[in-house]
Amino acid sequence: MKKIKQVLWYGEDRPCPVCHSRKARILGSRGGPSHHRGEGVATHIVRSCDCDTVYQSPTLLPESNPYAAYSDQEYFKGHHAENKILNGERLAAFAEQILGKPGKMLELGCGRGELLKGAANRGWEVYGVEMTEGFAKVAQSHDIEVEYASIETCTSLEKVYDAVLLAAVLEHLYDPMETLIKVREAIRPGGLLFIDVPNEGSLVTRIGNTYMRLRGRDWAINLSPTFPPFHVVGFSPSSLRYLLHSTGFRPFSLELHRWSNELPKVKDIRARLEHKGLDVVQFIGGLIGMGDGITCWAIRD
Repeated sequence: MKKIKQVLWYGEDRPCPVCHSRKARILGSRGGPSHHRGEGVATHIVRSCDCDTVYQSPTLLPESNPYAAYSDQEYFKGHHAENKILNGERLAAFAEQILGKPGKMLELGCGRGELLKGAANRGWEVYGVEMTEGFAKVAQSHDIEVEYASIETCTSLEKVYDAVLLAAVLEHLYDPMETLIKVREAIRPGGLLFIDVPNEGSLVTRIGNTYMRLRGRDWAINLSPTFPPFHVVGFSPSSLRYLLHSTGFRPFSLELHRWSNELPKVKDIRARLEHKGLDVVQFIGGLIGMGDGITCWAIRD
């Protein structure tokens, strides 16, 4: 076992966490020597041949909460609280159009609670689950009832809600199918599920992996299992639909979005060219339906 910021990792041989097939194509290695700053522990990143889900093989699991090793400022770098509160208001407003009125909302992995604060501003009864104590305390400071627990062990899913949010969370779960089965039982019939995940079938990831091969590296740019932001499973539109249908949800809105270029500003000529190249690829990806992020609303049948 190796460690990053005092977190120990151990490997397990697991099939695809969505379709449970072992038929997969290796995209490259990620972490440790396959990281430009040497962060994390090396593992292979693979894509399921049956459902298109991207995952790590072997699966590296932490012996303690890896998020707790990072400060609120480190982990949420680039996240603007006011914008997230506004986004929470927008999500709540959209849900109201479908449901007819505000109701009870649960956010799993609520972080600092900004989305829930936005929903509460519109009259929703809001609840959260968060496994990192520091993040949970910030959310509780917004007068939000937050259960300090992991999604896998929380008791909040034993209650029933009109809407459940999984915003930038599903990619952090080692068993997303098991979680969505529990989530379905916690949503009333006709209730809503919101999911926001990176698109691992984006033009950026496709071209980025090819670029790594042209540079003579077997690296993949998908996921980040043992370093921030700790993405352990990845979805494309087809694999997300597969997961939702398999767990009793009917997706009715699935959109692809271009994300902003988050690479740091640099002086090195090659790095500058890479930065500009990423801008171009993201722009083209947005035009041809291969954007960087997926947002999806689904109904509990």
